[in-house]
Amino acid sequence: MDLYIVRHGKAEERTPNKGDANRRLVDAGIRDMRAISKAMAVLKIRPDIIVSSPLKRARQTAEILSGVLKPKKSIVWDELKPEASPHDTLKKLKSADFATSVILVGHEPHLSSLVSIITAGSAISILLKKGGLVHIEIYSMTRKPHGALRGLLTPKQMKKIC
Repeated sequence: MDLYIVRHGKAEERTPNKGDANRRLVDAGIRDMRAISKAMAVLKIRPDIIVSSPLKRARQTAEILSGVLKPKKSIVWDELKPEASPHDTLKKLKSADFATSVILVGHEPHLSSLVSIITAGSAISILLKKGGLVHIEIYSMTRKPHGALRGLLTPKQMKKIC
């Protein structure tokens, strides 16, 4: 399985009046994600499924990706919420074993932890910028999922592709 992990685009700042779940992408975040989506298309990324966190900014990011990449299916998983356990996300990912290419859209530090567990077996430190892309080739989704890191691109690198 080819697993692509994308952090949501730039979003509104946190305020006491607006709950974290309802923070939307700002205009710059929308523009960036459109460019990143086009770069992913140039890279011939063709997902079977795009899975998003239920938080607004992640869903908006997934919608932009879906509009360009045209997956067969787009869904939302609570297991991609910022506070979710990466191990729960991996359990849920096993249910997508019918797919050969999956994009997960979520939040930090959850996504970095997920990448670490799959590629290193434990937590290592990586920084996934907003709009950043990770490509992992998953070899096994058994009890201890493992795979190889195939790419890590920043938003700036992605925008240069187009």
